[in-house]
Amino acid sequence: MPFFIVNTNAELKTKNAQDFVEDAAKLIAQELHKPISYVVVQYNYNPHMSFGGYQDSYGALAELKSIGFAEKTNLAKLLTEFLYDRLANVELNNINIEFTDMPASTLAIGGHLMG
Repeated sequence: MPFFIVNTNAELKTKNAQDFVEDAAKLIAQELHKPISYVVVQYNYNPHMSFGGYQDSYGALAELKSIGFAEKTNLAKLLTEFLYDRLANVELNNINIEFTDMPASTLAIGGHLMG
């Protein structure tokens, strides 16, 4: 049920998208106390993004959707650090994360509503 979508114009430092999405899924499952089998992570690299009006300014626009968030302040810090550590040349002030708390009645998994 947690969905983490990362849009960025910065390449991965390790060039390994599989490790990136797997590590992000583990972090999110742990922090939200959700089964990892429910976590979806999407990494979208697009060199044609701009931050502050400049394409050569690197950053990330991320979105985390889930049913319920215990405490977003610590989660925002952890996810920002995760992205900063793994994205090449990214500027800390260009890491933007939107949190969306989804009502269980609006989410279906495997054809069954969660609430």
